[in-house]
Amino acid sequence: MNALQTCFLELGTRRHYEAQQLLLRAGEVAQRLYLIEQGAARLYVIDSQGRETTTQFFFEGDVVSSLESLMSGNPSAMHLITMEACHVHVLEGSIIKARIKNESTLQADLLALTQQRLFHYVKLYTSAIADSPTQRYLNLQATHSHQLERIPQHILASYLGVSAVHLSRIRRKLKNIPPDSTA
Repeated sequence: MNALQTCFLELGTRRHYEAQQLLLRAGEVAQRLYLIEQGAARLYVIDSQGRETTTQFFFEGDVVSSLESLMSGNPSAMHLITMEACHVHVLEGSIIKARIKNESTLQADLLALTQQRLFHYVKLYTSAIADSPTQRYLNLQATHSHQLERIPQHILASYLGVSAVHLSRIRRKLKNIPPDSTA
């Protein structure tokens, strides 16, 4: 167990949220970190036409917040919502900020979490440019196959940058292709 997880267990509050419960609204400053014990959540943005685009999914064991908002004090550009009913440990941002000043291991864990998010977003960005929607789906299937079943199709489509209808076509097409010929 790392220092951040220990901090959640020692100083956090255990809470239950129902599915589709908004934990952070874009435009607000993030005040909390969430450690998902059970359930799933997602971060998403809404464009000027009102379309949602999911930027990341979170499942058991993941720590989620709008980290840049929490650490900078600037309003979040993203919404955070539960996709499923969730049991989480909630840690107030003020506690983390106070403790990282004196605890190098906690500071290192938070830095590692921030780097992990940065790497995810760089990969997401380059994949959106370089890969086809089918290839992005296959990559997600290869790395998160057991979690894909838990993501509603319209939300998965928003993550991949396609319509739900287009995602349905991709999935149908892949069902008809032998597994070893997709590489």
